[in-house]
Amino acid sequence: MTTTGRHWRGGLLLSLLLAMAGCGPGVGGTGTGDGFALDYFGARAASVCSASFASELKCPSRIVVGPSTVPVSDGSEMVLWADDPAEASVTARISASLVEFVAVCEGVRFEGTWGEIPEQGGRFFGFFSVPGVDAAIRGSLAVTSDGEALSFVLNDVDGKQLFGPLPLKRSETAPTPAVCPSSSSSPQSVSTFR
Repeated sequence: MTTTGRHWRGGLLLSLLLAMAGCGPGVGGTGTGDGFALDYFGARAASVCSASFASELKCPSRIVVGPSTVPVSDGSEMVLWADDPAEASVTARISASLVEFVAVCEGVRFEGTWGEIPEQGGRFFGFFSVPGVDAAIRGSLAVTSDGEALSFVLNDVDGKQLFGPLPLKRSETAPTPAVCPSSSSSPQSVSTFR
């Protein structure tokens, strides 16, 4: 696993998360769902097939004459990205308009749905969890494409960058999970991610 070019931004993520632990539902599920995250951010549900990186997805093909929006119900078939298909420590799975983003060695997991905020564009809105924090925390996951890979950036509710940008390449098969160093069971202050 390589960690070149990655670092934690703005101090210790764990300290931030512990301070925010009282905000948001528990990881056991409280019935808040994706709509709750969208509402909190002032976003509206949208199809991920309307995203700037839709050409990297498996969206339904349609013939459209003139300007048209993609129906919210239209999403992508499941597509998987990984930092290293041979030994993936970070993966992102997009299915329909939902994402599951997992950084195995850091213990970070984000789940969300694609939404748009007027004049700000789209991203995934949802909740993330980290080791040592018993509550899921609201956040968003921004995605950009450079034509070769998708870059993912995890942000907190204030838009502060917590993890990324991390470029992931498309994987046609489920990658082998990385073997994490035993000291990677929780975020470390010396670990760096971009």
